[in-house]
Amino acid sequence: MSKGTRSRSNADIRPNGVDFDKVLRFKIARRYGGFNWWQDQFACPISILAFGFLLCAFLTPCPVYGSNEVDSYIKSVFQLVEMHREALPRLIAPANATADAVTHGGAFYLAGDKGWIDEGDGRAGGLMMVRPLSASKPPAKGDVVWLAYSPESYGEDAQKVKELEGQGCLVVAFGPKLASGAPQFAHWIDSFTPPTAAADFTRMGNIISLWTLTAEVAASVSRQGKTPAFFQSDSIEGARERNILYRGLAFHDGVPQMAPIQPGDLSHAYVAFLQEMLKGIQESELQKIMKVGQEMSRRAAEGHPALLMLIGHMMPSTVDHNSRLFRYLDIHKERGDVQTQMPQGGYFVFLGYVGVYLDLWRYVRRAGATAAWIVSPLPTGVGFGQWGDVVIDQHWRIGDCAVEAPGYDMRILPPSGIAQIFIYETLIRAAGAH
Repeated sequence: MSKGTRSRSNADIRPNGVDFDKVLRFKIARRYGGFNWWQDQFACPISILAFGFLLCAFLTPCPVYGSNEVDSYIKSVFQLVEMHREALPRLIAPANATADAVTHGGAFYLAGDKGWIDEGDGRAGGLMMVRPLSASKPPAKGDVVWLAYSPESYGEDAQKVKELEGQGCLVVAFGPKLASGAPQFAHWIDSFTPPTAAADFTRMGNIISLWTLTAEVAASVSRQGKTPAFFQSDSIEGARERNILYRGLAFHDGVPQMAPIQPGDLSHAYVAFLQEMLKGIQESELQKIMKVGQEMSRRAAEGHPALLMLIGHMMPSTVDHNSRLFRYLDIHKERGDVQTQMPQGGYFVFLGYVGVYLDLWRYVRRAGATAAWIVSPLPTGVGFGQWGDVVIDQHWRIGDCAVEAPGYDMRILPPSGIAQIFIYETLIRAAGAH
């Protein structure tokens, strides 16, 4: 202990030196006729117990609406990511098979769930060689098809897999076990979601599989001396020029050149990033998410639902366009409509990528409204709380790429889709509308 200081218990540490216990006793005693009454009543242990229950009833905060469902959902997401982490070795065989096919000239397609396809197609941090499977240009022998299914679509998708394999394609199926057990696919990546899970939860499991398997394909290709080309996010200065330079390439021509990467290195790094990102959202943003969800619920109950607009690869397929909580506006078709459809004093929820879109911010201000901006904030951004807005940080780096691949000129593998679906689903549960 240094000179001139003294040890203090927690009871000694009170704001402004006020003994709140003494103040409370004084107020109660004055209300009920002096300290003699206080002493008489609390001489009896039963009276002490009864008073304790009474005091707890007044001082215990009311439970947050939807909080139990929120807690359950968050726990299930953390468990899902951990299950994927523990099962990463299962990816090596299908990754090697995919890498062998594409390095020998096979085309690479995505099929099945539309939201999952959108998440992987033309994606910052994703492979340039990937494209959606098209009926107008069927795949050929030696091509690769990754297909995501749900329990509801399994029958149709299983038939599609059978047809594709009959054409000589390598098919990897992504999805959950069925109520009857594991599906009968030659190459199957379990989503680790229950067969009765909501569609968005199954999609989250399949997206984690999508990017962890992509990580292992990149590593496998690197061990063959090749470097697959990845898209860079347009939020990075110079990215558009880089993407034009390499567009159409499956592999780089020697510059840049990945170093040989061992199995498991990239996929482990990606999952570790997800775990840290989700932890950051839970610890730093959850109270804001709860606040926004409750505000949306209140306004919807009063007949004035919020306006919701988003930008994202899979999110248009994820959100409920007919939700009672909000009116959905398509950012590509109705961006300018915010200024005409935003009611005076209304509420705007924007789920995006990097920074607050200042044209939308202007529409909100002109309507005397408030907003929730769910984004990865710009370091140069101002404090939007000065207008009563809420900013919810998605906790991924600008550029939307989680992992550094040795020898490559940019980070790869996007985490934002997981952040967006996690925050959106938590928000809906906070509003009690799931």
